[in-house]
Order: sequence, then structure tokens, then C-alpha cells
Amino acid sequence: MKKINWFDILNDLNRSGISGREVARRLNVSASTVILWKNGSTPSYDRGVRLIEMWEQSRC
Repeated sequence: MKKINWFDILNDLNRSGISGREVARRLNVSASTVILWKNGSTPSYDRGVRLIEMWEQSRC
């Protein structure tokens, strides 16, 4: 299974107008948690699924 690149997903969201703070608000985490994900940490399964769903919706 290929590892998910959270950095790219968060950058794509930012390019589509969804800031890291907005991601944090929608996922009920701190902005610093989103920065950790961008720097290589992995979100919990549930938050990861929600983050991918947000990313997929932003690409439509």
C-alpha cells in the first residue's frame, strides 16, 4: 500500500483556498496539529479519512 503524502494533500487544499486554519477548524484540531501533519506526522484514521474527503471535494 502506498503511503499517503499529507504534505501534498494539505498544499492542494491550500491552493484551492482552504487554509490550514480552516482544515483545523473543520477537523476540530489545533492549527499546530495540521502543521505537524504537513511536516510528516500522520493524522488518526478518522481525521485522515475526513481530510482525504475534504481534499477530494476540493478537486471537483
